[in-house]
Amino acid sequence: MSEDQLERVETLARIGSSLAGVQFEAAAQQPTELTQDKWAFGYCFGLLEAMAQYANLDQYTDGVKMMSNALGKMMCDEMRGLEFFGQAVDLQSEPDFIAGQAAGAQDLTAWAEDANALPTQLARHLERGARH
Repeated sequence: MSEDQLERVETLARIGSSLAGVQFEAAAQQPTELTQDKWAFGYCFGLLEAMAQYANLDQYTDGVKMMSNALGKMMCDEMRGLEFFGQAVDLQSEPDFIAGQAAGAQDLTAWAEDANALPTQLARHLERGARH
């Protein structure tokens, strides 16, 4: 991987983790337990997956690297990013994960088309959970 590719992947990972991280902050929650909430985990995965597709990253190389890096950043454990990616892949048949994944992809696509359409579905999900 060239230095330019590596820098691009790192930049996209920071952007993706920030788009989700801001929503955790808005809901006054920490992302460190993200894997315990299948919908939220699916949301983050779907947002990152859509970002990788939108940026035309190869899904088997740069895409995996970006998504793993971003998941590690989100959960404040960058060394385990690839492990979190693997956990997400294993959950892709779970209905809650799939629903979250679709919402994350929808939010990223809307934001990519209009920078004013900030991703918010994760924050709303987390706020609903905090009220129960």
